[in-house]
Amino acid sequence: SLGPQVTVDGMVRRPAIYELHGESSLADVLELAGGILPTATLRHIEVQRVEAHEKRTMLTLDLSPGGEADSANKQLEAFKINDGDEIHIFPIAPYNEDAIYIQGHVLRPGRYSYKQGMSLSDLIGSYKDLLPEPAPHYAEIVRLNPPDFHPSVESFDLTAALANPASAPKLQPLDTVRVFSRYDFEPAPEVWIGGEVREPGKYRTSGQAHLRDVVYQAGGVTQDASLDSVQLFRTQPDGSMKILSVDLREALAGNPVDNIVIQPRDRLLVHRNPTRVDPPTVYIKGEVTKPGRYPLTTNMRVEDLIRIAGGLKRSAYTESADLARFEMNGSQKGPGDRLEVNLTAAMNGDPKTDVPLRDGDILTIRQLPRWTDIGASMTVRGEVLHAGTYGIAPGERLSSVLARSGGFGPEAYPYGAVLMRDEVRELEMKSHMELVERVKAQQATLRALPEADNDQKNAKLTAIGQTEATLVQLQASAPIGRLVMHISPDMKAWQNTAADVQVRDGDALFVPKKAGHVMVNGQVFNPTAVSFRPGRSAKWYLSQAGGVTQLADKKAVFVVRADGSVIAAKNNSSGWWEGDPMSTTLRAGDMIVVPEKAPKIGGRNWAQIMQSAQLASSVALAVAYIHP
Repeated sequence: SLGPQVTVDGMVRRPAIYELHGESSLADVLELAGGILPTATLRHIEVQRVEAHEKRTMLTLDLSPGGEADSANKQLEAFKINDGDEIHIFPIAPYNEDAIYIQGHVLRPGRYSYKQGMSLSDLIGSYKDLLPEPAPHYAEIVRLNPPDFHPSVESFDLTAALANPASAPKLQPLDTVRVFSRYDFEPAPEVWIGGEVREPGKYRTSGQAHLRDVVYQAGGVTQDASLDSVQLFRTQPDGSMKILSVDLREALAGNPVDNIVIQPRDRLLVHRNPTRVDPPTVYIKGEVTKPGRYPLTTNMRVEDLIRIAGGLKRSAYTESADLARFEMNGSQKGPGDRLEVNLTAAMNGDPKTDVPLRDGDILTIRQLPRWTDIGASMTVRGEVLHAGTYGIAPGERLSSVLARSGGFGPEAYPYGAVLMRDEVRELEMKSHMELVERVKAQQATLRALPEADNDQKNAKLTAIGQTEATLVQLQASAPIGRLVMHISPDMKAWQNTAADVQVRDGDALFVPKKAGHVMVNGQVFNPTAVSFRPGRSAKWYLSQAGGVTQLADKKAVFVVRADGSVIAAKNNSSGWWEGDPMSTTLRAGDMIVVPEKAPKIGGRNWAQIMQSAQLASSVALAVAYIHP
């Protein structure tokens, strides 16, 4: 915004309106205007000042012609300037005693000949001699009074003078009549318009403006504007606000009922068309190129929506489609009709099936039966005659795929075969992560336990160390999604039985070589692989590994079979993989795991969580050599 302004005219080098930046005296302002010309008279300098918004005061500064320059400068420096002041510097040239002057808001300002007995009505006959909207109640006459021609100001009511010429002020030679605009004393009328117009903002109106005039002044409405109504906010004289709703379409057409007169400080708000804000839409889902939400046109049908969505995919079921329709029930939406649409007929333009669409309709294009089975395959690796990737048919069993791969090789060990499935891996991974979080939570609980004495401190440190080791092993052994199955080298013996599982897309079968050992891990003196001896029990294999250590939990020993099944300890109260692992006769490829005895510290669930974690990591370790 602009700062304080003053007007300098007359005999200066650069007469103009100046914005003040720290200048406060008459000397500063005259310096801004380039200084006083040599042809200027300093007998009087006229400064007009507006006081109380309406009353104008004439101030004069008389600089004696014979005075010293320092004295004149001091007077100029001492004269303080206010915002809105008008400074007039007169010429030295002899005055024309037979002239009068008119300035300001008039049609033809300038110098006019003076005649004896002239009055204002001789100079301004009517409002036709004035510019639009003059200040109605204030004008002034600047009079130069002899013998020193010092100025004085006489104000008068312009409206009264024009209404009654007989009462108009009398003029004298050298008088200057000044007429002002009404907006010299009051803010100019402004209105604000926003919303869907090309140039929203604040505009100054001249004269009487109607609603349509303001809209056109803002560049007109945009293409998205709603013509149904426009809101007008009007400030009342008491400061309260009133709102008016006007038909914008009728106002733009010039209907006088809606094209109302705008008042200063009015605010207009043109809204966006509701169909642009929340347009009616339809949805298409399923087997099309681009399923999603689309704008509803007035003539859209099923065929149009399908083509907009890029057309049908090869997987589309063209016999029928589902069209869900919602109906408005009062103020709520409720379920409406559900139509079965014959797509073939609709795409051929049959008007009975190519029905018009409504707002909110959902068209679902179904998928062909068993389409997801197209391109399904599984991988067969290891000890088969022809390893590779084979396409599979829906419902095909494992024995069929093995037969197509040539069957088991001479070194194959079907008992240790591993069948991996993506869905199982995802479920196992979820359980695996939950178990990791539980172990971490128990670790945090152990760290918070008190240390009252050395025994309690040692037990706490031992439990924390055991937990950290188990956590590291658990995080390093991710599940592979193994399905437990029981097959033998003779495929005819288990073909088309419960053991002959149905294969799925993405399955992977790994057939290992014949194993000649049994693994012994955990708390034994010599964790190792012991050569397989038919008919021997787990107890015998433990003795071959040097037996269990003092830290071993003898009651928690378990066996992981080569086929993926587990024989758990006797004290497993959950009922999972029940049996007696110590007396169980083992087969080649089996693994014995002796867990570490859990210290008697922490919560009651800590030992059970640790046992579950050790079991999970051991099962994953048994097939760690396979990379799914």
